[in-house]
Amino acid sequence: MDIRVYSSFVTTAELMNMTAAAHRLNMTQSALSRQITGLEAHLGVKLFEKSGRNIRLTGEGELLMAKAQALLAAERDLRLQADGLSQGDTGVLRLGACSQLIERYFPDFLRGWRDQNPGVDLRIEDAGGAELIEKLKGGLVHCTISAAPAQPVETFGLRRIGSLGYLAVAAPGHLDRPGQPIEASDLFDKPLLLLNRKHASREVFDAVMRVYGARPEIIVESYSPHTLFSLAEGGNGVAIVPSSARITSASLIRRPIMLKGEPVRFDICAMWNTQLPPPAFAQRFIDALAAHIAREEEREARQPFRRGALYSV
Repeated sequence: MDIRVYSSFVTTAELMNMTAAAHRLNMTQSALSRQITGLEAHLGVKLFEKSGRNIRLTGEGELLMAKAQALLAAERDLRLQADGLSQGDTGVLRLGACSQLIERYFPDFLRGWRDQNPGVDLRIEDAGGAELIEKLKGGLVHCTISAAPAQPVETFGLRRIGSLGYLAVAAPGHLDRPGQPIEASDLFDKPLLLLNRKHASREVFDAVMRVYGARPEIIVESYSPHTLFSLAEGGNGVAIVPSSARITSASLIRRPIMLKGEPVRFDICAMWNTQLPPPAFAQRFIDALAAHIAREEEREARQPFRRGALYSV
């Protein structure tokens, strides 16, 4: 049965007058009467009965009225959803991101973005750089947010959305002069606590070590920077982490790492598989996150390093 017939039935039931209903529906009274008669024949029940000069619903008509109103409401919602999909405003965004960037940038960003994009169901998966690349290749996520890979990946689109530095983090027994830059070469005689190679950011520090031909003592390689901080706080060595890492212990000394007088930095990027184009709202997410990161970088540039600060670049 055509959904418009149920719309005609509801309008007629609301006005309780065939002439007025036909006028509102922009059809002739005879055409409306044929629709109602056809609906009654289809359902096998009488929907209206005479009431003086007007009509009123039968008991069966009362029951159908509630169902028809719900049907029309559902049809309107479906049309809105379809319109949103055609305009790129509605759907599911599957995003992969490394945990450090989620911790650093997403808490103050996500709620605002979701409020501004209520039709987008955002699903975030935490993974390391190599894992994220495989998920993109397999179409398991629409786009990723991570450190830029050392080598471009064929078929991947890439957009730089920010940059980060590196911090050396340790207890006073291993580091002094909080907040002062430290040359990477001054770290290689110390026991090091590193992130494992599932992190794309690890590639950059490995490249720094190759510049010096360094073979430092590596105590542990961990997936989690918080594991490194716990070991560093216990006096086990110097943790090397991106400046996005959340450091909550005021007892730990942190120093930006330099390479021959220049800060060691790496790019943060958004990536997507050009063979499996992401939905339109994925680009809106990337644009908004890039703007948020730019504001954060500007804010941090204006703030001097503080021993108790959570972040430093």
